[in-house]
Amino acid sequence: MKITNLRARVVAPKDFVFQWREDIPPIQLTMTVLEVETDEGVTGVSTSWLPASPTEIAENAAHFMRPLLIGADPFERERLWHEMMAFARYLIVPKAASLVDIALWDLAGKVLDTPIYRLLGAYRTTIPAYATTVTMEHVEDYVTLALDCKEAGFHAVKLHAYADPKKDIEVCRAVREAVGPDYTLMLDATSAYDYQDALAVGRVLEQLDFHWYEDPVRDDDVAGCIELCRALDIPVLMGESTHRGIWPFAHYLSVGAADSLRAVGDVMGGITGLRKVGALAEAHNRRMEPHSYGSTLVQAAHLHYMLSVRNCEFFELPMPRGPLDFGMKDVLRMDEEGYIHAPTGPGLGYELDWNIIDNETIAEL
Repeated sequence: MKITNLRARVVAPKDFVFQWREDIPPIQLTMTVLEVETDEGVTGVSTSWLPASPTEIAENAAHFMRPLLIGADPFERERLWHEMMAFARYLIVPKAASLVDIALWDLAGKVLDTPIYRLLGAYRTTIPAYATTVTMEHVEDYVTLALDCKEAGFHAVKLHAYADPKKDIEVCRAVREAVGPDYTLMLDATSAYDYQDALAVGRVLEQLDFHWYEDPVRDDDVAGCIELCRALDIPVLMGESTHRGIWPFAHYLSVGAADSLRAVGDVMGGITGLRKVGALAEAHNRRMEPHSYGSTLVQAAHLHYMLSVRNCEFFELPMPRGPLDFGMKDVLRMDEEGYIHAPTGPGLGYELDWNIIDNETIAEL
């Protein structure tokens, strides 16, 4: 079997709109749909989330990845991964390489007629889910959503508040009071604080018995990360914004800059990249909690990885779902007890609605 084509198309659904602040006009987001086609008629598929400029991921895939892939054996994922990630010095390329890697795993599962998590070495068939919130206007909105998520069966709720220390503390206190002392809560500060504010918020989170403290400062503030890990008892998770590949994660652990790692498969190397970072964390007796927020196929890629390992605790499920399920015939669903179950279909196990994708395509490379 040989790869005969790499097809990258850009779709722009009308409800893929992002507005950073009220005083800044909203921008249209895009999603890249990538297909790895073979001479035996089997095609691996992946989709992006967190786009750069509208067509940049697709352009990088076409420019850098296509020459490497055409004529290659699609089962040589490890060799292809290293060749693709060698371009990591170009800022956006790891995202394109990640999509190719995910599509190659999808292809392998389809050829062998089995879900990816079984190819990876299945450890479990279910995983507890936590709800991850969007940024909302009022404190009461967070309280209402947290209570709704608890009622729906989610095992935990992670808050994305205002990236403002005082307002974030207000949200965390209000949600803790509403959900009670025993419900699991986390805070993702989205790398927004300086060290002083990060320390102050972390100490409040400890008083409120939060489960983890994610991205309090920038990933490249290694000295600040080290000091926070030393000063706080609450686990500090770092690494989500690392975008040039897997290699910085070794430094975080070797210098004590993270209590647990946080990796994004669709940004830093696909499923193969997740395996490498997860194994690094496991070798250090640490957890690696993947960031599974994204389109349905991004979520699915992370789910398969998480079902194949034991050193992660929760699956991150976006709430509300909104446009993240765009273009799909089926999506990830949580059962009444708050668990996500293993897909049963081959490869990623979820099917795109190609009629929708075709209708919303604005560019093809």
